[in-house]
Amino acid sequence: MKSVLLINTSSEPAARLMQERAGIQLSVITTPSYRRFYADDADVVVVESVEDLTQVRHAALEIRRRNPFAYVVSPSELSLQAGGYIRSYFGLPGAGYEVANAFSNKHVMKQRLAAAGLPVARFQQLSQFTDASEAARTLGWPVVVKPAIGGGSEDVFVLRDEAQVRDLATAELTAQLRESPYPMVAEEFVDIEAEFHCDAVVVGGEVHFAAVSRYFSPVLKSVGELVGSYTLPAGHPDAVAVAEQHAAAVKALGLSDGVTHLEVLKCSRGYLIGEVACRPGGGGIAEQLLHQYGVDIWMEFLATSLDDPVAGVQLEPEDHLIQYMLPRPPGTITHISTAEDLLQVPGVVYADVRATTGDSETGVVHSATFAGLVLVRADSEEQVQQRIAAVGTHYKIDVHTEEG
Repeated sequence: MKSVLLINTSSEPAARLMQERAGIQLSVITTPSYRRFYADDADVVVVESVEDLTQVRHAALEIRRRNPFAYVVSPSELSLQAGGYIRSYFGLPGAGYEVANAFSNKHVMKQRLAAAGLPVARFQQLSQFTDASEAARTLGWPVVVKPAIGGGSEDVFVLRDEAQVRDLATAELTAQLRESPYPMVAEEFVDIEAEFHCDAVVVGGEVHFAAVSRYFSPVLKSVGELVGSYTLPAGHPDAVAVAEQHAAAVKALGLSDGVTHLEVLKCSRGYLIGEVACRPGGGGIAEQLLHQYGVDIWMEFLATSLDDPVAGVQLEPEDHLIQYMLPRPPGTITHISTAEDLLQVPGVVYADVRATTGDSETGVVHSATFAGLVLVRADSEEQVQQRIAAVGTHYKIDVHTEEG
């Protein structure tokens, strides 16, 4: 029986799998919004925010009186810091705070990568939003501003000039970014030709498994529109280059055991490392990896977190598997295609429509906003584009907004 502390926010797969896992005495620290992920009788301590490390430490001390946990699992972007801190505080195995900080704090991450000689976009830490104008004098306009900690495209802004900085400095649109408990990071704007992600399992500091995929288009340009990616065969030139950068990044940031999600930008200067996290990628990446390679990335994440053996199976397919995240515009859904409809499209091997008629979505759309997932097989990159177009033609969603 292993005693485990799960520190989690939005990761439903981790919450479900940890409760299903045999041989575990589980305790949980989470926030009010995600208490629903756990059974009523589960050992759960709710804190206002897992980003407040003092709150998390007090909760962990309370839990240890009844469950002296020997392992800490921290699967969500916002719980990575807390997981590293608690491991370091109690002297437990796994990624300590220094490593967790390097994989979640974008400023520290880029410092470490640059110090190791790895290519990154030029960057600068900001103390407040209006510092973006000063940063742009060094980095040039436009400049990309984002929170130092956070996932996806949420609270990421491309600022074109000083006038836009002034306008957004008091706007509701940037309130969450400006009021976050983290510093901000400014980066030079890179004219991206292509964007890739590499998802991997690391054991003993070495890459045990790695898969490279290409996004349909750069993610920041795709927000509110079509987001997805397709796998590349291991010998593809882009896959080789991205996998090499991934291996170097893992060593530079000091990860011994875990899973990673790396993003790489291809531009006129070559391949630049965007960001890398020590958790599974979001969207449909887990399903993509399972169907294409037979690798259950969430099970591998738990295995590396709990010092259990990882799976040894690795397929090397030569075709492409597309993960197509079904667009979800804001408003109330009045009609949406069913999974059965989408399974009739040539090449589709999996369809999961999660949104239903009557669902309402308001607020800012970002890269994690989607209505469901479709996986599609293609024999060539040319056919990838044909398959994407076919799904787009068959997928229908109608929404009603206040504007009509």
